[in-house]
Amino acid sequence: MNGIFGWFSKRAETPIETRNYGKVYLVLSGLLFLGTMWAVVDEISTRRPWKDMQQEYFLLSLRKWSDKLKEAETSFDSTTFADLQKQLNEANVKLSSPEAIAIKQDINKLDDELLDANRDFTFAKSRGDEAYYFWKKSIHEGKEDVGLRKQVQELESQMAAFNIRVEQLTSKRDSLIKILDGYRGAVKEISSKIRDLYASIDEARSKIERTKGSSILIRQVMMNNFDRSNFGIPKARIDRCQTCHLGWKEDIMEDAPQPFTKHPVPELLKIHNPEIFGCTPCHRGQGHALTAGFAHGPDDHHWEWPLLKGKEVYASCNSCHANEMYLRYGERFNQAKQILAESGCFGCHEIKGFTDMPKIGPELNQLPAKAKPEWLFRWVRNPKDYNPHTRMPNFRFSDYQAEAITAYLWNVGKEATYNPQKGVSVGGNSERGKTLVGTIGCKGCHVIDNDTRMRIARGFNYDIAPELSRAGSKLDPDWTYEWIKNPRHYRPTTRMPSLRLADQEARDIVAYLMTLKDTRLFEQKKLALNNLGNIKRGDKLIREYGCAGCHEIKGMEKEGRVSVSLSNIGRKRVDELDFGDTKIPHTWDDWIFNKIRNARVYATDRIISKMPVFALADSEIVVLRTLLRGMTKEIPEPEYQRPLDKNLQVVEAGRRLTSYYNCINCHQIEELGGAIKATLDDEALAPPLLQPEGAKVQEPWL
Repeated sequence: MNGIFGWFSKRAETPIETRNYGKVYLVLSGLLFLGTMWAVVDEISTRRPWKDMQQEYFLLSLRKWSDKLKEAETSFDSTTFADLQKQLNEANVKLSSPEAIAIKQDINKLDDELLDANRDFTFAKSRGDEAYYFWKKSIHEGKEDVGLRKQVQELESQMAAFNIRVEQLTSKRDSLIKILDGYRGAVKEISSKIRDLYASIDEARSKIERTKGSSILIRQVMMNNFDRSNFGIPKARIDRCQTCHLGWKEDIMEDAPQPFTKHPVPELLKIHNPEIFGCTPCHRGQGHALTAGFAHGPDDHHWEWPLLKGKEVYASCNSCHANEMYLRYGERFNQAKQILAESGCFGCHEIKGFTDMPKIGPELNQLPAKAKPEWLFRWVRNPKDYNPHTRMPNFRFSDYQAEAITAYLWNVGKEATYNPQKGVSVGGNSERGKTLVGTIGCKGCHVIDNDTRMRIARGFNYDIAPELSRAGSKLDPDWTYEWIKNPRHYRPTTRMPSLRLADQEARDIVAYLMTLKDTRLFEQKKLALNNLGNIKRGDKLIREYGCAGCHEIKGMEKEGRVSVSLSNIGRKRVDELDFGDTKIPHTWDDWIFNKIRNARVYATDRIISKMPVFALADSEIVVLRTLLRGMTKEIPEPEYQRPLDKNLQVVEAGRRLTSYYNCINCHQIEELGGAIKATLDDEALAPPLLQPEGAKVQEPWL
């Protein structure tokens, strides 16, 4: 460094007029040249990797189509071709035979005669129209011209004769054409067979020529008015994904590596044409970028819509289909919607598409007639102790809190008007009841006597209806009898259907259920159910924890949701999420996963979490997280969405009812359901499929 500075110091002492700048200019010129060359290379190659990708794709396509051509040429049936060529030559000979030539000449002659006949008819009609006009004019003037009348009659006779002549010539000509078409048809049919024989070869050759002539250029789709600016003004979205993903619709690229492989679900592309709809509405990513790092998101830390990988792509379905529960090709979307609907998340959270859903839990206004207070206390304290697969989450109430809630609910139930008749359930046969339970479809909803085949067949970790394996320790027999006989007598909005049981059948089922006892030993706690302090605390706790979001409770009909809206949860940034004292990766995925897995995981000594703990399996949490990722306020303009017209709204309402009333556990509808078959020894006895029901029955009858 001293040498350089010394050189500058020494140079400063040299008079300006004697200084030499040659070396300086040489160095600067060299640097300028290197910088220019680097800029050119960077502009042509480094910043445009898509050019190399397209070149690689075209080479791969040429190789595949060349292999396809060789395969087609190898498998070409030369024997069949020779036979067809022979038939074609024979057909051409017949088409050129004297008979065929004579027919052609006769047709040409008839064409000339038809031309003359039509011309004569036209002229006669023109003269007739003229004579008719003047004849009618003479009548209107009161001086009928008899000569004109005769002329009109003569011309009409001529027209009739010419018309007959035209019909005769046309008929004769059509007969000859039919004979000639027989010769031509044979040539056409054989030529078509030869083209079919060459189809694969011609296709391969055509693709090879087209690939050789392909240009290396940016391929983009412009979706006008797809997005909105921060000021609410519609703006276009640019997608350049197809610049690299060139083989998305080519069957030959089905086994090609990324980014050249064919789309895995081509049926979806018929609904969402990428040439109109683009790619990013479903896959996300930075559509206008031209390098994988920026287009997919990893190289742009500030890009909020990174590429959705694997089945996570189904998250974007919710952008347009938030009000729908089922999509034909959206298996994960359908599963997530079902989990959310059956778990009752909308009871506490506002969720678009679930704002008017019915409460998923039983009503709690008549518990004294139904259950025992000791059971209710243990259930409130931890439902998972009684049934690890129940849908009801664990609020982790203390004994003190559970007793207060039990006291309040018991006090509400004292005002119930529903009082089953005492002793009405006596006289049942448990063996007959067990047989009935297995034959009338009870296991389509309930796990009974630890028969978990239905739970396994449904594929979910939770039960859709109360488990009855310990019903004898929970339920009052007389209440159970009245409930089984007519569930809607107890609760008009219940999902349980009337099974139209005879009195004795109902008694038999009750007798069987009462044999299913909870053999576990629990500490018997003396409950202060009439304590006013407990009742008031229970009221406060129930309102505070949002129990009325899932259950009908007298006096709480107007209670609102107790937690935050999830309608924009997919847009939450990591810096907006509180990870508490946990040591987990600070990502949106990890926060959501652990929040659902253990809702209290982020609680601290100052931040109290009231969300209960669900018992969803890890696989179910991942599926539900996919749906939550798609819950955003950014939705495409109406022109890019399927309009949910009146007919589709009715269909969607019916679809939700079949899910709410659990029809799909017994019947297969829209390729979903039918899990009850797992509980049957003979699948032929399974309930009928309702998939083709619309094609079988008339609407008024149904």
